[in-house]
Amino acid sequence: MYTVTSSCFQVMAKTMLEQGVDPSKLDQQLLQALDSGAPIQLPQIYSLFTQAREQTGNPDIGLGTYTHAHPSALGVQCYPMMSSPTLGHALKLMVDYHPLVTNGSHYLLEQRQGVLKLIGLETGASPAPAPRAFIDAGAALTLGVLHWLTPHQRPTPLGAEFTYPEPADTSRLRQLFGNNLHFCAPHNSLMFRERDGAIALPTADAALHVLHQEYAQSRLDDLVNGSVAARVARLLKQQLTLGINLDLSEVANTLTLSKRSLQKALEREAVSFIQLQEESRLKLAHNLLRNSTRSLKYISATLGFRDQSSFHKASIRWFGMSPSHYRSHENAC
Repeated sequence: MYTVTSSCFQVMAKTMLEQGVDPSKLDQQLLQALDSGAPIQLPQIYSLFTQAREQTGNPDIGLGTYTHAHPSALGVQCYPMMSSPTLGHALKLMVDYHPLVTNGSHYLLEQRQGVLKLIGLETGASPAPAPRAFIDAGAALTLGVLHWLTPHQRPTPLGAEFTYPEPADTSRLRQLFGNNLHFCAPHNSLMFRERDGAIALPTADAALHVLHQEYAQSRLDDLVNGSVAARVARLLKQQLTLGINLDLSEVANTLTLSKRSLQKALEREAVSFIQLQEESRLKLAHNLLRNSTRSLKYISATLGFRDQSSFHKASIRWFGMSPSHYRSHENAC
């Protein structure tokens, strides 16, 4: 099951309550889970944001997380980010340690043509598309954290992309993210000037940074090594990059498990082999379409599709558009 840490969602929940949401009218099971400190399931969060939006009538409710943004919302990864020498280094660590916050999305960082682009991709097997309020909350929280790290300069985004259609009123969005906004985009992203990455952080500390990274990396290693799903995902990624599309039996043999034992282990972690395979293909498809000149036929074969028609259908499912359109980064509702 795809989840978000309680510490991250606490900021979002606090924002909603401060904007007039009546907690007695919300999903009480979710609120109890929030009090327990356990990870919160994404379907529950999506439902809560939808309820809050309907209850308040405020389409911009998610943007309020900017006011409460703090690195601590990111959990363990906040320490190496705060002690990083520059904003660019902190952004890289935000991407590297994103799995410690949620397994429901993937962060990527692209740097080209003088632009730093932080991209958020939903997992290919997410049960439902994220509502606008949740997407806004994530973007506002991210920007708020980056501004907290750079209190003396606070870089304004060069632009922002959102997967939802353009709202009737974009004034609040423009206030936070600038005027270069794109809607119905294939993914959510924030773009900054490459030189913004060189901004020195006032909380930088070289000695502490080494310790902070070691601790965060140990937590990430525990997550990977202690989780069968993470081991499977890592193996699928490694082999798929080589053009080898492993099936369930081949993965089980590599991990020295029986096919049935692997299936049961994944079931205990509330994930399926098909979901992990889908996520691996999604991330590699993004990288090959956006960052290479390989032909669509080559990419389709590398991803393990039997024909380009299957690849086309998968691209529609992942990005809402064909592979050729995603490569050219066209927006289309």
